[in-house]
Amino acid sequence: MPKIKIKRKSTLIDMTAMCDVAFLLLTFFMLTTKFKPEEVVSIDIPPSRSELIMPDKGVMDINLEAGGKAYFSLDNQQARLDVLDKMSEIYNVKFTDKQKNNFKLTETFGVPIRQLPALLDIESAEEKKNFVQNGIPMDTTNNELGDWILQARYVDPKMRIAIKGDRKTEMPAIARVIAILQERKANKFNLITTLRTASNQ
Repeated sequence: MPKIKIKRKSTLIDMTAMCDVAFLLLTFFMLTTKFKPEEVVSIDIPPSRSELIMPDKGVMDINLEAGGKAYFSLDNQQARLDVLDKMSEIYNVKFTDKQKNNFKLTETFGVPIRQLPALLDIESAEEKKNFVQNGIPMDTTNNELGDWILQARYVDPKMRIAIKGDRKTEMPAIARVIAILQERKANKFNLITTLRTASNQ
């Protein structure tokens, strides 16, 4: 007896819902992505063999450019505001709410605290880029960098400290930063480098 073949019907899958979800996710990631801001100073960090990766959050960066000028950075916006309030009291420098809000959005800066209001008053990104930042004072008579570090550690004692120096930065500048950290009882810190490749051997 011959078998009766049942005609197969094509299965129709409605992909509309899946496409909607994909585009919603794409839109979400596009709107929430935080782009890395343009750095105040370009630092060419030296290579090393260390493969330890610094965390993305809870880091205090001390940047040293080739000439030895120091720049300071905190990744946490609320911590920035708290540290600014403490420094404002210590140095008796007043900041407006608008200046505080601009500081909250400032990743890295390298000016003495008395010049900071002038930097924060600049709205244009191009003008801010052209603003001359001569570094945060860190000599023995005027050690503002040490105060920024100390107040940041008061705000968040668990904050990781990273020193990022240009490969052309002379050793005395780096030694001075390390000495400042030791004076503030911060004996654990990281020196930021790039991974050494075969061509850098």
